[in-house]
Amino acid sequence: MLKFIRIWLWFSVVYFSNNLSAQLNLQQIGHLPYAPLSLAGCKAYVDSTGGEWALVGTSAGLSIVDLNDPTQPVERFTVPGLPNGWREVRTWKGFAYVGSEAQGSGITIVDLRELPDNVTWKVWLGDSAYDSLLQRSHTVQCMDGYLYIFGGGDVTSGCTIADISDPWNPHIVGKYTLAYVHDGFIRGDTLWASEIFDKRFAVVDISDKTDPQLITTQPTPGAFNHNAELSDNSRFLFTTDEKPNTPLGAFDVSDLDNITLLDTYFPSQKPSAEVHNVRVKGNFLVNPSYGGQLTIVDATRPDNLIETAWVVVGNSLVWDADPYLPSGIVFATARNEGLFIFQPTYQNASWLEGFVTDSITGQPLNAAKVFVLNTPNADTSRTTGQYKTGAALPGSYTIRAEKPGYQTKFISDVTLQTNQVTALDIALVPEIVSTQHPDFEKTILLSPAPFSDRIVVDIRPESPFAGDETMIRLSDFSGKMILEKQSSGERTVLESLGHLPAGTYLITLQNGVGARYAIKIVK
Repeated sequence: MLKFIRIWLWFSVVYFSNNLSAQLNLQQIGHLPYAPLSLAGCKAYVDSTGGEWALVGTSAGLSIVDLNDPTQPVERFTVPGLPNGWREVRTWKGFAYVGSEAQGSGITIVDLRELPDNVTWKVWLGDSAYDSLLQRSHTVQCMDGYLYIFGGGDVTSGCTIADISDPWNPHIVGKYTLAYVHDGFIRGDTLWASEIFDKRFAVVDISDKTDPQLITTQPTPGAFNHNAELSDNSRFLFTTDEKPNTPLGAFDVSDLDNITLLDTYFPSQKPSAEVHNVRVKGNFLVNPSYGGQLTIVDATRPDNLIETAWVVVGNSLVWDADPYLPSGIVFATARNEGLFIFQPTYQNASWLEGFVTDSITGQPLNAAKVFVLNTPNADTSRTTGQYKTGAALPGSYTIRAEKPGYQTKFISDVTLQTNQVTALDIALVPEIVSTQHPDFEKTILLSPAPFSDRIVVDIRPESPFAGDETMIRLSDFSGKMILEKQSSGERTVLESLGHLPAGTYLITLQNGVGARYAIKIVK
């Protein structure tokens, strides 16, 4: 279900403005500052003795950090690189491959096999027909004995594929050239390419590394696809878009002829600050984000994503995070604030799902808003009336449901439980139950009919709507309010209506005790 965000943005601002130093299920246990250097990508590494390391891309090269005591991270080695703010690193069988946007940086290959005692490195600029042509890159990936180099533009701005069966001496074997590729995710014989400037992800057959073939493409919610990763079962793809106010997307990709967007997610603390990279860990998504945010989302139900952990470490971009070390710690690179180490708690969500209907007709209501109060979670119902939302923590919640033309409904004491779906169907009462009431019709007169620039509402003294406590509302026939005015007594004039298009409108009167009456009027 596509999350409704902008209506509840006010809640995030009010509720969380005094809690930006707090956290939920992400306990910081270590920190290593790097100023004046800035940080970029990162990757976990485990040496032959079982020692845990963070490989950190900095503006000056690669930093190799000892995490065996995660509360006291220590930089043991540095590998120099040309100065640049973009630096990514991936590993394969004891070797690290470091890419940068700096012209002439090529790929730095680092032999990590002698850790914790020593490292060696060299710069590789391509080979054979591409010797000295591989000058730079945007991102890199390693999988199944191949190095994938994205962006750059010298060999290709798409994807360069190199055989690393000899890890110290890569050999370029093929390339994908149909579009600029910002990043990629590889599983089996398929490349999921983030084609950022083409506003989409692409699915590419790489069973023949010498001749990749495009299978299909799919637009992403923010039309600026930054990265993507598959669920462990390969049925779902999670995408990010590098634009403010754009969400992480969850797609069903089990049928490539019918790729479907299931849900979207915005970080709770600063919803306008987008997720930068999504990292899949089991049924959870670890999300380094803009605005100094790191979050964890329970994606057990990909069509109902619920954030269950968050922390804010500062204001700069949290570029990347790695949750894959055997110890279970998570480390993240904040561009200006340094390297952070966290002890995460992977907590399952408490889900709330159901249908919103019209209490009179029983018909499903589209575009109704359902809020779990005192949380940042809300959803908008589909054409079927179905909504899906929930909470990070179990407990008793009040649910609010609303839709223009219907009375807002509050449902108290709804119990949500961890790793369970609570079913709650909601029937909304129309504000207009009937437009026919013989007693009211005799005491209320609208003129002229049809109207042009103004409507005169005459209310006889014996009417239950007589008196200045009555509110008079003009709305279109979908229930969208156009204006509201307090009654002036026996005669009230609604003016400046000339701009309204021709059609049928409703005048709704509500008195001080809550009684409502609606009358149709035509322009």
